[in-house]
Amino acid sequence: MYWTLIFTGIAIILSLSAIAGYYLLKLRKVKLQQNEQIELNRQAWLDSQEELAADIRFIAKAMVQQQCEITEGCLRLKVLMDRLDETLQHNGDYQTIQLHYQKTAHMPHHKAYTTLNKKQQFKLDQDRFELENQHRQKVLLEAKQLSDYQFKAPN
Repeated sequence: MYWTLIFTGIAIILSLSAIAGYYLLKLRKVKLQQNEQIELNRQAWLDSQEELAADIRFIAKAMVQQQCEITEGCLRLKVLMDRLDETLQHNGDYQTIQLHYQKTAHMPHHKAYTTLNKKQQFKLDQDRFELENQHRQKVLLEAKQLSDYQFKAPN
């Protein structure tokens, strides 16, 4: 009778040990997969950040080479800079780009611009050209800085 209880107890302990071992191995496998996925996500994020930085440099160079209008460049740079690093909007080195963006962001463009009558388009163009002339030198200096800037990837 006692031997039966002892063997039954041993069998139960061995079964529970095997189950615990199985789940420990499964947990180790899941943690390994999680770590691999974390590294893949981190690398994808770094690649995305580098692509944003390359786009910023490209647009900034186009502005410096006068292949892109000041207003269009500022609109594009502001969006990309905010996606790359929100602290750039508070960086004094790029305040004129931020200012020009703020002064022109409300202006209709693309399809909304074409729906305006010629007089409204002319007025908007005059306002935009005046702002571009006001900010041109500083914006181009800031664009030059951005075209050479090495963005730091966070750890």
